[in-house]
Amino acid sequence: MTYVISLDHHDRAKIICLSAYLKECVALFQEKVLGCHIDESVWGTRYMCTIAVERRSRLQEREFRKRLGRAVAEFVCEHLEPEMIREIIQHEHGLRQPEEVQQIESQVRRLLETSAWEYAKVVYANRRDKIARQLTSFLKESAQLSVDGFARFRMKTYRYVLATCVQEAVHDYLLDQEYKEFIHLLRSFVEIQPPKLDFVHLIHEGRGDFRLLHADGTPLVIKEGNDTLKEMFEYSLSREDMIVSTLLSVVPQEICLHTQDPQENVIRTLIQIFEGRLRLCGGCHHCGESAHCREDA
Repeated sequence: MTYVISLDHHDRAKIICLSAYLKECVALFQEKVLGCHIDESVWGTRYMCTIAVERRSRLQEREFRKRLGRAVAEFVCEHLEPEMIREIIQHEHGLRQPEEVQQIESQVRRLLETSAWEYAKVVYANRRDKIARQLTSFLKESAQLSVDGFARFRMKTYRYVLATCVQEAVHDYLLDQEYKEFIHLLRSFVEIQPPKLDFVHLIHEGRGDFRLLHADGTPLVIKEGNDTLKEMFEYSLSREDMIVSTLLSVVPQEICLHTQDPQENVIRTLIQIFEGRLRLCGGCHHCGESAHCREDA
């Protein structure tokens, strides 16, 4: 049986990689079966790899097709997939800055590793297994495989999943950029506002609930809103937004934060906004209730 695997010759690096995968496949098979050899050539714009396998049994033939399908699947995922992802990011979403493309591409690869894959009513653990099975089925019907053509025209479900993952990754990236810009805006606001209070205790009671106390432990009452802050928060305020807005309205010189969950999103946001002004309490008796916390923390 003779198989012919081809690829567009314009990208020399891809040719070298595909050749390596195919040669490794043949070498592994030769450990068990003799009469298997490989020949490489260029015809016009195509790299051609001809693999001749001496047929000894149907079982050996099926085993080689599986190995060959796996080798080409690895090449597709490692060397064609990144190019397809970048093409979708740049052409369908208009994002071209190298840094943002790289961040989105990394997120897409993470999403792909957790996606479910199905072929011929069988669910596979990862896309490599699914693609390998698809390629193996193709090689059973045709001994000639155009790798780039197969990836572009016969793997429509795969490309649809790529596009879906890219869309999700782009959405998350843009939200993250908006968040960073908003944090930067609030930090700039803090920097230009004169402090109205020297010190406050911020008590985190969990699930977005907070209390504010003066340095002597008495409750802090905010009487008036801030029109500038209202413009910053375009939508109705959540409980987390309310504490951020309240702190921005008084701009304390120093904030002692008492919390049992420093990794909660709102806490991380407060630390970013009030960088240099906010410190976590190192532990106190009835944390947040003691007026001595300022000295003990």
